[in-house]
Amino acid sequence: MKLIILYGFAASGKSTLAKRYTDLNPMTIAVEGDELIGMIGGWRTNEPDARNLVLAYTKAIAEIHLGSGHNVVIPYLLNEASHSAVFKEVAAKHNAEFYEAYINNEKEDAVNRLISRGCWGEKGSRTLTEHDREELEGRFDYMENTMQQLSNVVSIKSEKGNIDTTFQNLVVATTK
Repeated sequence: MKLIILYGFAASGKSTLAKRYTDLNPMTIAVEGDELIGMIGGWRTNEPDARNLVLAYTKAIAEIHLGSGHNVVIPYLLNEASHSAVFKEVAAKHNAEFYEAYINNEKEDAVNRLISRGCWGEKGSRTLTEHDREELEGRFDYMENTMQQLSNVVSIKSEKGNIDTTFQNLVVATTK
């Protein structure tokens, strides 16, 4: 049984990889924070509280699913290094193997992917354009600095249009 956290910037392929992993591993669940937050009414006007709730819900879902003997994959844009410890505790509580993988893109590629997608992952997010580049680069830098606070994270290079290789690298990284 595994708990796999897929870190990476928005539009890096985390959700795509999680979906492929669940498709190939029956009874595995992918817990999508972007989907959960969209279910909270008025979350944009209470974003800090809503994000804390999403972390709590994600943890609870992982606990239930691991407790049932099944794998969990969590695509996660890390903004707080302490969240890693939350998930590590959940895995330990259920004697699950714990893996943290960083879907790694160069900043320019990461920002270009997000601008090309046109919005953050949450339903109803505002449109992102080239005018947002400086803000997005700042958010990327913040995430990178947060990632550097973690140890035991496997970096997996993501190549746009080459999901098969990226997925194979994820499988290797999450196999003992």
